[in-house]
Amino acid sequence: MKQNIELLAPAGNFEKLRFALHYGADAVYCSGKAFGLRAFAGNFSNEELAEAIRYTHALGKKLYVTLNAYPHNAELAGLEEYLAFLESVQPDALLVADPGVYDIAMASGLTVPIHISTQATVVNWAGVHFWEKQQNVERVVLARELSLAEIAEISEKTATELEIFVHGAMCMSYSGRCLLSNYMTGRDANKGECAQPCRWNYALVEEKRPGVYYPIEQDDHGTYIFNSFDLCTLERLPEILTQHTVQSLKIEGRMKRPEYAAIVTKVYSDLLREHRRPTAEERDILRRVFSRDGFTDGYYTGKLGDSMFGTKTDVPMNEVKKLYDEAAHRFAEGKEAPLVPVSLCFTARKDTGAVLSADGVSVVMPVEQAQNRPTTPEMIEKSLRKTGGTPFYIENMRIEVQDGLMIPASVMNGMRRDALDLLLAKRGVAPSRDWLHGSVLPRDDEAAAREGFRGYTATVRTKAQADALRELGLETVYVPLEVAAQTGLPAILPRVFSDNEQPQIEMLLGEAMSRGTDTVLAGNIGHIPLAKRLGFTVHGDFGLNAYNSKTLSALAEMGVSRQTLSFEARLAQIRDMRGPLETDLIVYGRLPLMIFENCAIRRQHGGKCSCQNGVTYLTDRRKERFPLLNEFGCRNTLLNSRPLCLREDFARLGVQTARLQFTIESPEECVRIARAFLSGAPLDGEFTNGLYKRGVE
Repeated sequence: MKQNIELLAPAGNFEKLRFALHYGADAVYCSGKAFGLRAFAGNFSNEELAEAIRYTHALGKKLYVTLNAYPHNAELAGLEEYLAFLESVQPDALLVADPGVYDIAMASGLTVPIHISTQATVVNWAGVHFWEKQQNVERVVLARELSLAEIAEISEKTATELEIFVHGAMCMSYSGRCLLSNYMTGRDANKGECAQPCRWNYALVEEKRPGVYYPIEQDDHGTYIFNSFDLCTLERLPEILTQHTVQSLKIEGRMKRPEYAAIVTKVYSDLLREHRRPTAEERDILRRVFSRDGFTDGYYTGKLGDSMFGTKTDVPMNEVKKLYDEAAHRFAEGKEAPLVPVSLCFTARKDTGAVLSADGVSVVMPVEQAQNRPTTPEMIEKSLRKTGGTPFYIENMRIEVQDGLMIPASVMNGMRRDALDLLLAKRGVAPSRDWLHGSVLPRDDEAAAREGFRGYTATVRTKAQADALRELGLETVYVPLEVAAQTGLPAILPRVFSDNEQPQIEMLLGEAMSRGTDTVLAGNIGHIPLAKRLGFTVHGDFGLNAYNSKTLSALAEMGVSRQTLSFEARLAQIRDMRGPLETDLIVYGRLPLMIFENCAIRRQHGGKCSCQNGVTYLTDRRKERFPLLNEFGCRNTLLNSRPLCLREDFARLGVQTARLQFTIESPEECVRIARAFLSGAPLDGEFTNGLYKRGVE
């Protein structure tokens, strides 16, 4: 059931966790050393994580652990043990993106609730509805590209808790799923290692005007096509609260300083608690603590354009340092500490010793007769009130001491620490849960018997490309949904479409089915139920992120009969992937580096569409040309500058089909390339092996 709104803050390490909780967060999210994103955030060892959970629970607040990476088979090693550990310490939820990881968790008997990460790219109510039917899924984190109106519609049609981002860095690529960093620098953004090449200098050039370069967002620092302002929804909070559509508001920033988390959390916490609009001072504080030349309210208004993009303006470091110092000082002094009140009772008698009781826990130590200066109640109180570094403060204290006794200060300090440690353990203890043991990774005999390599498939963007390939004997040729509605060929569903675009999608699917289309290629998990409901055979596209064998099994259970493997895998990882469904591997084509909502082509032409000017290219400092394609809903896909060309023994890789992914090629080029693959003839040109052969094979 949907509950009151929660303020969720980042916790890259224990210090950041304490700052966030003490400055008003209702919950924090963090990661262990593996299986989560933000590889450079510090993160928690198992021991630190157990302590963090106890600390958070002692405050009556929640802690969520991120398991939102997409692991390959070899990277699944240790997951079962880690899940067993998490079950034993009982965080309040696990944040998951990969269906395979979800299935492993469920098969292992996990009782900790599951939250579906924004990395899963849930953009409509059907996607939420799919996940809410799965066991133990409590919440879905929606894609950042949705408007408040779209979120409201999703909320009306689902019962699952919803979470949205309200502050922090904005990635241009849909839900942060980006390959640009991996291709250009070897640092995988989808494993938390993004080098941010999106912030390098670029220009646009159109095919029909090759000598004309359009600089993008140019200023004294360079040009920035993908450099979004930081998200800030202070002004939108009343609207969000009034609509009662979401249950959790999330602040981004696990890699930023603890003082940043403290300051941002406090501003949002104050506004939520006091039900008011921000002051000018609060707006200025957020600007000074970190911003890229201001803020954007993101996609929540439904209005796209240049107002979302800019460059970071340097705030004088003395201003930032002053804010950080003030936050650190207030924390050290306990002035921003919604701590847990504790009542203490201290008694000391020669026959019974010293007894310190704290809300149901007790510590006993022997006492001795004073030789010189006896211990007074004032001395005892001074020692017992030192609760810094704990989630507690002393609300009431009763002290009874027999005259003439001596209790060293070190003993009293030790008793206080021991008592508060016992109280922390008591308040932070997790309920006992049954754990089901046993291996959950697929065995060789669990994979269905599959045929060997059968041939080639192709995806195209135009009817002319499809017509040219028609007589070559390819196993399957997939066409865009709009073309399928004319030809009856297998249809490619748009990777992204919103709820208000679904009627158009269903109309096109109906037209395609009437002409003979019986198969769709789905790139979003939320599209599978729609396609199955309408009676289509579902093939999974690369957007379903098939990184490991368990994900293949999970997709098969959802009704997918053929799955395109992730092109972020190496060949050895591909050979290791097994599952009860056919697999397809992209072996030729310009691979998509990112897809984004805010159309760069339209932005550059004053908000007017210029798709008639042919292919638009993004050029970098080296004049490398990256095709920028218009997609359904006036979105954009950025393609790699050089096409992939993989010539291998595909039977040895264990795939049933290999895909030729045609985008900007002419019909004649499509035929030439397809014939080369079919015949084994060489291909001339500048190609890349993609990520398939990166590192040691």
